[in-house]
Amino acid sequence: MLKNFQKRKGELPVKTGISTSSYYPLETLEALKSLGKAGVGSTELFFNSASELTDRYVDELKAVAKHYGVRVVSVHPFTSGFEPFLFFSNYPRRLEDGRRFYEQYFRAAQRLGAEICVLHGDHHGGRLSEEEYFERFALLSDDARRYGVTLAQENVARCRCREPGFVRRMSAALGEKAAFVLDLKQALRSGTDAYSMAQAMGNRLLHVHVSDSGPAGDCLAPGNGNFDFARFFQTTASLGYQGSWMIELYRENYPTERELLKSLALLSDTLEKAALQR
Repeated sequence: MLKNFQKRKGELPVKTGISTSSYYPLETLEALKSLGKAGVGSTELFFNSASELTDRYVDELKAVAKHYGVRVVSVHPFTSGFEPFLFFSNYPRRLEDGRRFYEQYFRAAQRLGAEICVLHGDHHGGRLSEEEYFERFALLSDDARRYGVTLAQENVARCRCREPGFVRRMSAALGEKAAFVLDLKQALRSGTDAYSMAQAMGNRLLHVHVSDSGPAGDCLAPGNGNFDFARFFQTTASLGYQGSWMIELYRENYPTERELLKSLALLSDTLEKAALQR
């Protein structure tokens, strides 16, 4: 089924995929191979260790992606939890060292052909003013752009970007440098909803992390909850969104790979129908 899906993928009006993080703790290279063998057409590559950022390892990833025809849409740092410490403290030297370290992600993204690097940013209640936060994001954004990569702020429940109001202020302050990733489960965990967050991100929304939600939990495989993906597709389309819909789950959120792939097929069919109704 997924092999046929891959062949049709170029004809679809929407782009769907699965993040390698959904296979964690399977090693990143092996996760990419699994997606490729299953016929999945695109992925977000989640790095899980420093050695995975070496040119040699990245070239292995690139070779696997090319062999199976998998497009690497975006990359995700394994150091997201350290970003408050690296970039948003009052210690300038660590900021500069952090910027140099993150250049490894930007370089890896460039080599893989990925256009987006995801940032979680400072934790909720961080000490820097919003003005300083935005200035530091802009520095990192400029670093990423030198590699042809866009740095995109994700809404995360434990981080400053958890609130639509913050997202609006960030967008107003940064203009074209503002870019966002919308995570459906994180919106729920923040006490808001995906629709409010999408409206706040507006035409600066570049990427969506997909999960379903319902009585059984807030991070379910698509089709196992009651989130209205067709309706949400129409909402984001009205904002001009043309990016990917990337399933991002934890390994405990689905029983088997077969079920995960069925969820991808369901999501793809749902969004394709919604797109054709526009």
